[in-house]
Amino acid sequence: MDHTIPDMPIREAPQGALIAYTVLMVLITLGFLIWWALSERKRGPALLLFLIGGALSGLMEPWLDNVVLVGYPPDQITPVFVAFERAVPIFVPIGYAWFCGGLLYVLYRAFSTEFTARRIWALYGIVAVIDFIAIGLSAWIGVLEFFGDPPMKIAGFVVWWAAIDALQVVLGATLAVFLVPALRGAKQLWLILIPSVVLGAAAGIVGWPISTALNSGWPMWAKYICALASIGFSLACTHFVAQSAPRIADYLRRPHSPETSASPRTEQARIG
Repeated sequence: MDHTIPDMPIREAPQGALIAYTVLMVLITLGFLIWWALSERKRGPALLLFLIGGALSGLMEPWLDNVVLVGYPPDQITPVFVAFERAVPIFVPIGYAWFCGGLLYVLYRAFSTEFTARRIWALYGIVAVIDFIAIGLSAWIGVLEFFGDPPMKIAGFVVWWAAIDALQVVLGATLAVFLVPALRGAKQLWLILIPSVVLGAAAGIVGWPISTALNSGWPMWAKYICALASIGFSLACTHFVAQSAPRIADYLRRPHSPETSASPRTEQARIG
């Protein structure tokens, strides 16, 4: 049985599709910037900082591409940066800006009005669908390719990838619920790090079973087991967040007398 890891397929770049997809990413990110300038600016710089942080998290793409066996055509008409022997199109950090930063802010704003387990799960599902459309589109038009015979591949998109992306946006928005109101002045610049932190966490927690299978050349049945394990980790983490984070937020919002605030272990036990 052959357990070798396949090399990234070299194929001709669909230059028109690369230009079109780059323009689409620019327009979506520009839409978020206009939203901040016209509406959200009065709430502070959080959205702008998340967009910057999302773009910076896009620099992790070459590492992620090697881990989960994703590739872009190496010769492109659009600008690229190269790392880990991977040519990454300029639309990647631009797209990460709105996906990892802008969507994070959208969920944060939604959680600010109703922070419940039901809403967390609903938005987790919506982000997964958006991921399928955004990543799936890039695969359908030929600018991205999952290779190495991955499991759960539907119309060029691997379902387990949505488990990584949906969790990272939910985790980032949850952190934002606690950090955005607490940070003032220059300390708000710490928000730039949130997209990279949660992307790294989600990719590590969720991605390690399936990435191990892909990079070990395991048979398809083992890949499916690992893909299901990755999805299970994502669902388990989301369940933990959905059950604990809203209760913690509610506890922190409530006024506490000196007597009750002196014994937080009772509340922690109830949350657990």
